[in-house]
Amino acid sequence: MMVLALGFVLYRMVGKKMIKNHWMKKLKYLSLFFLLFAIYWFPDVILAYPEVYLKSLVGYERQVVATWIFLGNMSISLFLGILICYKLGYYKNTISIFKIKNLLFLLITTIILFVIYFFSYTYYNSHFITPGIAKTQAAFSIQIVFPFVQFITIAICAPIFEEAAFRTTIYRFFKNDKIAYIVSCVGFAWMHTGPNPILIVYLPMSIVLTSIYHRRRVLGESILVHGVFNALLPIVIPLLQVITGLYYL
Repeated sequence: MMVLALGFVLYRMVGKKMIKNHWMKKLKYLSLFFLLFAIYWFPDVILAYPEVYLKSLVGYERQVVATWIFLGNMSISLFLGILICYKLGYYKNTISIFKIKNLLFLLITTIILFVIYFFSYTYYNSHFITPGIAKTQAAFSIQIVFPFVQFITIAICAPIFEEAAFRTTIYRFFKNDKIAYIVSCVGFAWMHTGPNPILIVYLPMSIVLTSIYHRRRVLGESILVHGVFNALLPIVIPLLQVITGLYYL
């Protein structure tokens, strides 16, 4: 009886507080996950719904205005996102990336990522039709802002926010690293594709990026590979097509 009584007292004194702290920590990182994406998508708010905001956007002058609006919003988003991640220690050990062994690992992994993406993307294009809405969105985004803005978004903003949300935040949310790994891989791919066959392209890419973070828990590594991959993709894929002669599988 005394043992049970002592156990109850300890639970009241320590256990209850630990349980509360546990769920508060869970709520913290769940909220952070959505906050990062809210900040990430903030620049698109003005430009995402042309029928409301920029319905009559036609011509060079309005494209210039839209570009400056987007750049201003994007600068604010980047500042807030990087500041939050820095304050939470997401960029810890970033300098260690530049050790020779780590750079070699990232170089080899990036090459592997390009090869995997090339074959999966070639297979997808050979067997499935790109959804019409994706083509429409791509064509519209080119008309709205200049290409260099899209490049900044894809090569800088996307890696910083997506990696912070789907790598470090998810790994801190789940205590079990295996569960965190699976959720990170599937969640990242699903966010880009939804219930669409192009998942066969994004899931292998997500596995590689998650594996990079899983190796040392250094967010800067997955951000770097993700950024280089996005930046060079329009060049590397056509180059691989010419080299291999593979346009269909």
